[in-house]
Amino acid sequence: MAVSSSPQPLATKSMALALILVLIASFTYDVAAASGGAMGGGFSSSETSSRSSSSHCDSSHSTRSTTYVYRDSCCGYSRNRTPVPQNEMQGRDEDAAMLNFIITVFVIGMMVLIVLKFYKTDLRSKPSVVKLQVALNGACSLQQDLNNIAKKANNSTQEGYKYVLEESAKALLRYSEFWLSSHLLERTAYDEKRAESIFYDISFEERCKFDAETLINIDNHKDEKSTWVVVSSSTSPNPFIVVNVIVATAGPLKLSPIISTATDLRAILKKLGGLAKSEILAAHVLWTPQDENDRLSAERVFQDYPLLRKLILL
Repeated sequence: MAVSSSPQPLATKSMALALILVLIASFTYDVAAASGGAMGGGFSSSETSSRSSSSHCDSSHSTRSTTYVYRDSCCGYSRNRTPVPQNEMQGRDEDAAMLNFIITVFVIGMMVLIVLKFYKTDLRSKPSVVKLQVALNGACSLQQDLNNIAKKANNSTQEGYKYVLEESAKALLRYSEFWLSSHLLERTAYDEKRAESIFYDISFEERCKFDAETLINIDNHKDEKSTWVVVSSSTSPNPFIVVNVIVATAGPLKLSPIISTATDLRAILKKLGGLAKSEILAAHVLWTPQDENDRLSAERVFQDYPLLRKLILL
């Protein structure tokens, strides 16, 4: 007797195919919603190398020294072998001991003053790296503002870094009603070389979150990709945008690490935007999505920027 074929294998295959298509669609959506822009620059290699070489030369001057003590008399006798009275010898020894004590106290005091002065100056001169993250919801025109800043900036000079930082801070302040959440990190470095390493590590980490950098102006190296294809199924009328402001300064800014309210964020943006060009060692501004037709989902924001904390809008 012939056995009729069961439709179950066919149904199982259909369900598996449907599941695969859903996964592919969701993956395409996540990948498409991460176009990124990057602008800024800093840390002149010539200045860094000259400063590091000068500091190396300064440290090489410290050499070992040997102190030799010459005594004019030996065993209590002068050169003509005339005995020196005992009480006179005691007086000389006491005077010499007192003189040595005064000189020792004076030298130690001067060394303490020099060390304290150097320590205070060194604290003030330690470079600092700041990363400020701001997430907005619905600020559609902010993308165009940042795109225009990136295209105009001359990121080969400190004036260019100042321009990027100041204009980006002003742009964010103009869209304060769209602020959603924020995060601040400030790290003080031992020297400029270490600050440079921290700065580029942070910038590289944030830029790696983009699936494609579609607009770049870093150290006046410009690149714009107009072939970015957005395959996004998001129809949200209030798209998200995340902006990273990364700054290296000649001295610590001592910013409050906790941003609870919009007032706190406003004060920090004014501080960063108002920095003098002589204080700015480097500045990068990164934003995603860069493409105006792109959309960034809330899930992607939470996944890539887990340290963002919601602001109290005051």
